[in-house]
Amino acid sequence: MAKKRKAHFPKRKKAKGSSHSSGWVRMRLAAELLSDAHFGSGSGGSGIDALVARDRHERPVIWASHVEGVLRDAERRLRGVDFVGDFFGRAGGARQRAVFTSLYTNESPESHIWRATAREAFDNRAPKDDTLRVIEYVPRGTKFEGEVELPANDLPVLRRLVQEVDAVGGGRSTGAGRVKLVLTKLDTTQRKMDSPTGRLLLLLKNRDPLCITATATPDNLIPSLAFVPGRTLLGAIAAWLIAEGDRQIASLLTSGRVSVSDALPIPQAPNEMRSVEVLPAPLALQSEKPKGSADDLPWWAYPPRSVCRLDAFNTAEKLKRPEDDLFVYRVAPQDVWTTYRPLRRMRLRNGRPNPKQADASLFAVEQIVEETYFLAELRGAPKDMKEIAAKLAPVLEGHRWLRVGRGGAPVEVERLVWSSNKSSATTSDTGFLTLTSDLLARDEYLRWRTQLDEESLCALLEVDDLRLARTESGVEKAMQESVMVRGFNGTSRLWRMPAAAIRRGSVFEVTGDLSCLKQRIACGAWLGERTHEGFGHFRIDSTLPGVGGGALTTASAAPTSDIEEETIAKTTQCWFNAHKRLAKSGGGSDRKPSLSQWFDLVADLERGDLNAITGRLRSATVGARNWKHVDAADVLGKLQKLQSGQRASHARLFVRWLRAETRKEAR
Repeated sequence: MAKKRKAHFPKRKKAKGSSHSSGWVRMRLAAELLSDAHFGSGSGGSGIDALVARDRHERPVIWASHVEGVLRDAERRLRGVDFVGDFFGRAGGARQRAVFTSLYTNESPESHIWRATAREAFDNRAPKDDTLRVIEYVPRGTKFEGEVELPANDLPVLRRLVQEVDAVGGGRSTGAGRVKLVLTKLDTTQRKMDSPTGRLLLLLKNRDPLCITATATPDNLIPSLAFVPGRTLLGAIAAWLIAEGDRQIASLLTSGRVSVSDALPIPQAPNEMRSVEVLPAPLALQSEKPKGSADDLPWWAYPPRSVCRLDAFNTAEKLKRPEDDLFVYRVAPQDVWTTYRPLRRMRLRNGRPNPKQADASLFAVEQIVEETYFLAELRGAPKDMKEIAAKLAPVLEGHRWLRVGRGGAPVEVERLVWSSNKSSATTSDTGFLTLTSDLLARDEYLRWRTQLDEESLCALLEVDDLRLARTESGVEKAMQESVMVRGFNGTSRLWRMPAAAIRRGSVFEVTGDLSCLKQRIACGAWLGERTHEGFGHFRIDSTLPGVGGGALTTASAAPTSDIEEETIAKTTQCWFNAHKRLAKSGGGSDRKPSLSQWFDLVADLERGDLNAITGRLRSATVGARNWKHVDAADVLGKLQKLQSGQRASHARLFVRWLRAETRKEAR
């Protein structure tokens, strides 16, 4: 009996030295589609059952999890299941050594729409009822590009796996998704490092969608925070140092000698980082409630309106509280505050929380979209900061990534600035004290505080002459909420004990001598416990930040595409109602276009066929006679009056109404 021939696989070389910083490489992974491919998003819409995954720019994307999946499958075929965990990590054990980004494209290719049905039987090609599937495909020739960071001694393994992969996406067994992968060396640029001081400002950018889980026990939906908490960023930096063998330097962070603030999102990369200010929207920064409407359209289908932000302390009317993910931002002190919401999206996933689970379960993950900028700072003694900067140099210089959040998404340092301590800008005896991060504080019985009154606030600030401003009715001008703080220690693989905190954005209008508070802010003497993890940060302002500020940078309503689609759906519904009335009255030929003929019209319009409508109206073929029917000709005439870029979307939504009515009549 012939022996089974084993696949040739390069052996992994041992790394030299305890530190892997010099032994890491960054490679460019390029992909070119040799056939149409479907990278599923798990969702459908606009008459399509399966849409392709898209990035923040609405361009097709191959998610990093899929790239890792096909490479993992290649290693399983080559060497077996036991060797997969050596390179790709194991559940509940060692994490994956290589860090992949998703594969993105700079092109905006026109999608291909493929339709398929199930057969009635093996020897009968007639389509089975209710089995029509409409799937969106990315056309062949589309080029994607991403990056991967891994130890140099693992590079031969990755090269062999890349050679093994010849298809990606869904339907690979039927010839879809054939791909050519190319792995090339990527040179990183050297970033100039200034002399360290006691304060380091970091501009971070996530290379892939980022999920910072907001709950301890997620269900089929895993929500994400809209920012990176200081404890998460601290843990990512400490984990990187520990992996490099620098436990002593990592202890500077974990012991509290160096503090890490929350990384708050900003709308764009600023030219000057020292003057940028960003904070969670104060709870007193509220807006007018939306007015009612007699129209049939839902509220989110209307174009976003400019929102006027008001100070709730000085307004008697009932206002709408700010959203949990609302931030206020300005580039310079003389600029107007702008409200901003980072873009987050839902992504459907299939997974097995239990490795022994037979079937994969469907769940959704909320993620901050890729290429979102965050602003964070590190504070400590200049000596400690110098030691951390020396060991963290590959990350600060842009050669290495941090792995942050669920799944370890790659986050890079886009820019850094060493700066001096900065004091608050207020010069009056009255100001607004705003918590820019969650506050952990205990009372005299060692219970977590969920509210602060005047006495407890003075005790926490260690001042005696500070008072809370009051309204004419004697109510204290303080607006605060509580929030639960949970966490997970990736090193010990254990959950942290939950704690109750006073929520970020809680605001207090205070009067008295504010010079001591400004001094505390300047030297980084924050409030409460675990301040080195970003808790207890605050600021003082003479006016409430954001009042009467600029318009919302990222609209909280539905995306523009959803707004347009809702409007088109309403228009095409009127067409459909008129279509039914004309169909009952008859006219023209006895035969009407079939549902498949309507689908063909939509496909021609989506391909940009300029003759799609006129060819049907003027054609003398037998199949085109059905379009002479009065109701079909009426719809074609309405489509012809639209601009060429709007015809496909209107036709697609009209066919959805027609298909729904057809199914209703069949039942």
